[in-house]
Amino acid sequence: MIEEPEADGELETIELVNEITGEEETYLVHDVAEIEGQTYYVLQAEADADRVLVLRREGESLVTLDEDEHERVISQLEEYEEADDDEDGDGAHHN
Repeated sequence: MIEEPEADGELETIELVNEITGEEETYLVHDVAEIEGQTYYVLQAEADADRVLVLRREGESLVTLDEDEHERVISQLEEYEEADDDEDGDGAHHN
């Protein structure tokens, strides 16, 4: 079961099975975004802060992205972040 980040700002964790080693790994859910009608999760490995994954929700599973989809999603996430920074920085809402 995939858990959503809690409303109070606490980061949720999820367990994923490493396809190569077969071992379970714990990831922090940093963001969940709806892009082009799909739900994407930004995850950070609990054991390695430098390891960040962006995965797409497909039913009850999270799946890896191909290179083109990964680039599109990262670009969109960066645009969302820039818009949030603009709103936080000067209090104005930009469209």
